[in-house]
Amino acid sequence: MEQKILLPLAIWAIIGSNFYDNVTADKFEEFQEHTQEVIVNCVHDVAPRFGKKICDCGYLNEDYIAPKFEGSTTEIEIANCKSLRVRRDTFTGLFQLTLLTIINVENLVLEPHSLDFANNNPFALLKIYLTNTLIEEVPSHVIRGHIGEVTFTRCRVGTFRPYSITSISEQLESLKIVESFVNKIERHAFKRFDVNLLIIEGSEFVAPIQFQSLYEIDVLGRFVLSNSSLNYLLPGAFTMKNVTNFVITNSRFEQLSGDAFIMQIRNSVRMVENYFNRIDYAAFRGITLDSSYFSRHSEKPFLLFHNNRLGHLEDASSLQFSNDFNTQLRGIHIQQSINCKETTFLKSSLLSYHSDEIFFVSSENQFQSLHDIHSKQCSEDNFWMYLIIGVIVTSVVLVTIVLLISWYCVAQKRKHQKLNIVMPEPRTYRETQIVMQIENHGLLKTDL
Repeated sequence: MEQKILLPLAIWAIIGSNFYDNVTADKFEEFQEHTQEVIVNCVHDVAPRFGKKICDCGYLNEDYIAPKFEGSTTEIEIANCKSLRVRRDTFTGLFQLTLLTIINVENLVLEPHSLDFANNNPFALLKIYLTNTLIEEVPSHVIRGHIGEVTFTRCRVGTFRPYSITSISEQLESLKIVESFVNKIERHAFKRFDVNLLIIEGSEFVAPIQFQSLYEIDVLGRFVLSNSSLNYLLPGAFTMKNVTNFVITNSRFEQLSGDAFIMQIRNSVRMVENYFNRIDYAAFRGITLDSSYFSRHSEKPFLLFHNNRLGHLEDASSLQFSNDFNTQLRGIHIQQSINCKETTFLKSSLLSYHSDEIFFVSSENQFQSLHDIHSKQCSEDNFWMYLIIGVIVTSVVLVTIVLLISWYCVAQKRKHQKLNIVMPEPRTYRETQIVMQIENHGLLKTDL
């Protein structure tokens, strides 16, 4: 791309301003720099292998076009091109091709249906290898026919357009992206085909992988994603069915959204020694078990989540897996600290069954298991909390007792200060009658 930009600038610099003095306006439209496209010269291989053609551009600064191949050629190798265009129906005239290799091409231009092998022998098991090649765009419907293998090795791909690889054949033996750099995969770029082995290894994906970028793919053998770097997986980025074995190992993910993987697994899942910088809510929840599993087995399969590092865990639900599996968490290091309140919440979740295998950053800036944080650090905090609560409760009880005693003393003192009531002396009934007569009639005569 830089060469395409710099070349016209250099031409204008060389021509200079005198160009306008020598060229009229009518001639200006006729003055355009065209690079004539040259058909690659292909020769038969001198090796004993019959039917192989080698097309070598020799790194010449030319825009080459792949010739139209016909006949019983069994192998084709196109190599060492500065620029190579493969036009539509380039290979439709072949019927015995087993191997196509495009290697060392600085700018490979593929037109729609340029890799069409519909007329090739379906039993030829055709293999397509693109190696050490820059492809600005893999267009829609570029591959067609009975293909056995498609491999991108040390390639730089600008964009996989929708339906780049779709409905390839009855069953693709393998699809591999190895040690490659991919800028963008658009929705439905890989769609509706069966493959025995799907491998992404040592590759980097820059742009977010869109919803259903890999869609309705039956992986009859293994889907292996290893030693790779992926920026952001949007919901449903990998939407597949009938994946027998799913393996992610030694890879880095900047962010996984919820249900980034939507897969029906036939056998097992292994996620080992990866780094997940950020995991959103239920990123792995979409990985479920295919309904046919229990017709062949009686126990749940294992889902291994071992020796992975996490940059940030929103909450316990981020590490949420389907109950279809016997989930095993081991050696999970989460690069964030948690408080005792959070440990209590996590202990009540799935992580409580693996508290010895979940590690957080402790107050000493070292990794410490969830169990130790909860039982030691939080126990010490609880001790001081209980001590403070005990002191407060004891103080309240003592104050209450003092108030009760004070109230009792005051009440007794007030009781003694009341007037004493004089009670009359007890009399008999006869004595009471005499007293009443005296009070009513005065003194008796005998008293005079």
